[in-house]
Amino acid sequence: MSEEIFKLIIAGCTDTGLRRNHNEDHIGFNQELGIAVLADGMGGHQAGEIASHMAVESVLENLQSVVDGENPRPITGSQLLEYVSNTISYSNSMIYQASEALEEHKGMGTTLVAAIVKGSQIYAGHVGDSRLYLYREESLKRITKDHSLVQDLVDRGFYTEEEARMASVGHIVTRALGTKAEVEVDTIQHDIASGDLLLLCSDGLSDMVADWLIEETLRERKNQLDETANKLVELANSNGGKDNVSVILIHVREVSA
Repeated sequence: MSEEIFKLIIAGCTDTGLRRNHNEDHIGFNQELGIAVLADGMGGHQAGEIASHMAVESVLENLQSVVDGENPRPITGSQLLEYVSNTISYSNSMIYQASEALEEHKGMGTTLVAAIVKGSQIYAGHVGDSRLYLYREESLKRITKDHSLVQDLVDRGFYTEEEARMASVGHIVTRALGTKAEVEVDTIQHDIASGDLLLLCSDGLSDMVADWLIEETLRERKNQLDETANKLVELANSNGGKDNVSVILIHVREVSA
């Protein structure tokens, strides 16, 4: 894998929103190693909160161990993608076993999106409808595809993306960590460039704030990461705040000579 050629600035925030009485989202990141993880939990008796915390802490810890140089051999991009997938699958097993052990945790689960920036590439894995976007040259592009009933209907031609936003279809994820003994993890490798901005978010943002408005907000505040993350949460709440909302921003900056 290529040597690190960029400096990364990472900021994130999570908020309960206006309609929920507690926050089942959880985020974690390591700026030095270029790792970010975000999860959106589900399940009664605050079990979703437990699932999201388990997922983020487990995935972050395991990804840090492979990126921070403990591995004596160079790791290839394909190997890193496989490790991301295996790490998320391991987290799924942990959550599933915990959900089976206690009645009040039964059925708990969480979405998850995790990203590693290494060299000139981003390596990501995700399950559910938490998303990864790339903002480049004043244009926002979604890199992940939701594992949800609405996305399935879009894929089958029943709705356009815009129609799906307005459709009264129940918000149902078709994949989540912890709800089954095994889970299929989607992985993505994508190039990055100086000036890129990566956005990880829960559906509390993407359901409440249209992509064009997210894009406009990033354009206006790109170099003020903490302020931008807080502004995105503020927009979600001003549009109804129906869910917990979480945001992680990663700014890719060129290392000066």
